[in-house]
Formats: sequence, structure tokens, C-alpha cells
Amino acid sequence: MEKAIAEGHEVVAYVRNPKKIAPRENVSVVVGELADAMRIEEAIRGSDAVISVIGPLGRQNKLIFAPAYENIIAAMKKHGVKRLVALGTPSIPSSMDRPSLVFGALIVVVGMILHRGYEDIQRVGELIRESGLEWTLVRVPLLTNRPARGKLTIGHFGNGVWWPRLSRADFADFLLKQLTDRTYINKAPAISN
Repeated sequence: MEKAIAEGHEVVAYVRNPKKIAPRENVSVVVGELADAMRIEEAIRGSDAVISVIGPLGRQNKLIFAPAYENIIAAMKKHGVKRLVALGTPSIPSSMDRPSLVFGALIVVVGMILHRGYEDIQRVGELIRESGLEWTLVRVPLLTNRPARGKLTIGHFGNGVWWPRLSRADFADFLLKQLTDRTYINKAPAISN
């Protein structure tokens, strides 16, 4: 969010806990839950694009994020917002991925251990791809609080260019660039550093 503000964007932050965001110029806060379609619509109304960084946090016993994306996509369509840039995980496949024994085994293990979360994020990928929006699913590894490196590895799984970590600062920079860069429209790049 800091980078978006620094670049002069007006930001609407949709949050559960408003105490996590200090009041500042060019930032509006809408408080709500992921299942609250009316509040999600309020946050999206009047926007030029949506950047979403919601995703699985670990074990869960029901679908949480797919229903939220149903609300996000419906609100975007209702208000004519066409651009969606969303966090994805390696569990969301891309037709550009190449078969990899190690990577495939990792995904199977994740699916077995975090079954509901895996199912949820898979459904998110399907919803976004079928949305008719101009979407980019940014598939990320483990996010860290390390400083930005300013250098990203961008590619697809199985081609040997992906690493297991990514700084949140570099992730944020990549997300913002997607608002003006059309390279990854309707694509699911895997990024890391």
C-alpha cells in the first residue's frame, strides 16, 4: 500500500481490522468480512482496478476465499471494473507450467495436508479464469519481510526459474506494475527472488 500511495494512487483498503491501517491521505478504509458482499461492493464501487492479496493461511475446514472471490467478481462486473490482479499460489496450475517430479510431489503433499485450503485456492483460480475480467494471477512462494531486491525471477513451474521465497516489497511492486503493464493479462506468472 505504501508504494501505491507514493505513486499517487488513491487506495481503498478492504480490511477486517481497521487498526492495522493508520489514517493517511489518499487511503479510504472499508471494514468488512470476506463473506460480506455489500461491503465488498462498497469497496469496489468507483475503482479502476482491484488488487487482491487474500489467500489461504493454513488449515481450514470450509471454503473461505472462493466465496469471497465470487463476491469480488460480481461487484467488479456490476460496477464495470475490468482489471483484477490477485495473489495466487503454486497450487493454481498454468498451461505454461512444465511437468516436474519435485514440484508435482510438493503440490500433492500440500493437497493432502491442507486439503480444504488447497481446494479453496484451486477454486479461486477457476473463478478468476472464468470471470471474463482482465485478470492476472500472481503465483507466489513463501512471502518474507526481507527488503526489496528489485530483481524478480518470473516464469512458470518446471522451467527451473522459480525460487522458494519472495519479499513482500518486491511482490507489492510487481502487483502495482500490473495496473499499467499488460504483459500478464489473463496469465498466471510465478514470481520469486
